Amino acid sequence: MQIKRFEAPDMQQALRRVKEVLGPEAIILSTKALKKTTGRAGAFSPGAVEVVAAIDHPPAEPARMPGKLASHWLAPAAKKKDPSSSHGAPFLEQMLSAGLASDFIHRLGEEFRAWLKESGQGRSAETLRSYLQWKLMDAVEVTGDEVGAGKVWSFIGPTGVGKTTTLAKLAAHFSLQLKKKVTLVTIDTYRIGAIDQLSTYSRILRLPLEIASGRGELDEILQRNRHQDLVLIDTAGRNPYQGDQLEELREILAAERRMENHLVLSATTKDSDLAQIAERFSRIPIRSYIFTKIDETEDFSPLFNQVLRLKRPLSYLTNGQRVPEDIEPATKGRVANLVLNRIQWN
Repeated sequence: MQIKRFEAPDMQQALRRVKEVLGPEAIILSTKALKKTTGRAGAFSPGAVEVVAAIDHPPAEPARMPGKLASHWLAPAAKKKDPSSSHGAPFLEQMLSAGLASDFIHRLGEEFRAWLKESGQGRSAETLRSYLQWKLMDAVEVTGDEVGAGKVWSFIGPTGVGKTTTLAKLAAHFSLQLKKKVTLVTIDTYRIGAIDQLSTYSRILRLPLEIASGRGELDEILQRNRHQDLVLIDTAGRNPYQGDQLEELREILAAERRMENHLVLSATTKDSDLAQIAERFSRIPIRSYIFTKIDETEDFSPLFNQVLRLKRPLSYLTNGQRVPEDIEPATKGRVANLVLNRIQWN
């Protein structure tokens, strides 16, 4: 990642400089006003700002956003009964139409108008997109990719979301790329072929595999592997509408104080179902969300809405079936761009 710091007399010029140097895919990491100084050469102007921006790849030739978009941003809003159109901005209406939570979008509009008034920045398209990116990033929490000694991770979720494949990708990542000591464990003794699938990954990766049929056996396995850097536990997919299944899983996983439960969800699930699934699984303490199948959809509003709803961090995103390639640590910039890339800017 290439990171650069920019100083400019105002936000509009700073963002223009970011685009010129790093290109249109740059993400804003931070902004701050520079204090006004007087009585010496090179003093900052009252509106001077510092912007820290980054790009994940070499900058491409910048593309200019149509200037006409900016003219719509703060156009006086006609009085309308429909709250979804109260701000009158085309991109906000697109985000609402895409399914993003209306209260969040309305708050964005109000905060942006207040920020413009306070900062004195112009209403340029560059300012608009960068502000949106900043606010979307600010709304999302992510976890890091670091693992210390003695971590225990379980992968829970409904059927068919890719828990076992996700576990295998992370096992390969941590054992082969980061050289961590990893043990695989399965408590999925329900599904035909589940043990065979994980056994195959165990052989390929040359990692130990343990099988537990209940809480007692799991406790013994974790005790034997207490010196490993990471223990990854595969679980059977559970029906979120079967409370007894979820309670059984909760009791099994609750025995280990080091347990970090990662809820694996599919990005292709519709928003209302996703809300129900996550709410019902939340009887089990959730460390983070892992969203799979982001390559199989262009609608990321359910993903974003879910992160807002239950305020859990994102840890990983998966985008294919290949092990270990098709997984990435979630970043604030990546999630923000998944949403923003759906907006038609011209």
